[in-house]
Amino acid sequence: MIDRQTILIGYVDMTETEISQVLQAISQEFMGTSYNLLTRNCNHFTEELCRRLCNKSSPGWINRAAKLGAMFPCVIPDEWVEPPEFETDRKPK
Repeated sequence: MIDRQTILIGYVDMTETEISQVLQAISQEFMGTSYNLLTRNCNHFTEELCRRLCNKSSPGWINRAAKLGAMFPCVIPDEWVEPPEFETDRKPK
C-alpha cells in the first residue's frame, strides 16, 4: 500500500495510559466479527478513534466509497461485505 497523503487531524492531550484505555475500548467495539466493508470498516475505526482522541472527525472523503456502496448495496457482492465465517470454539491441537 502506498501512503499518498498524510492528514493532520489534531493533537492529543492525553497520557499514554489514557490513550491505551481508548484503544482498548475501541478495539472491543470493532472486533473482526463485526467487520462490514460498507458500514464498519477500517476507516470507520479510524473515524471513531479521531473523535475519541482529538474530538474531531476525519475528512468525509476518506470513507466516501463505502458510503456510496451502502446506498446501493445490491451492486456489491455479499462475500465482499461480510467477514468470512470462522469457528469460535477451536479445539487445541
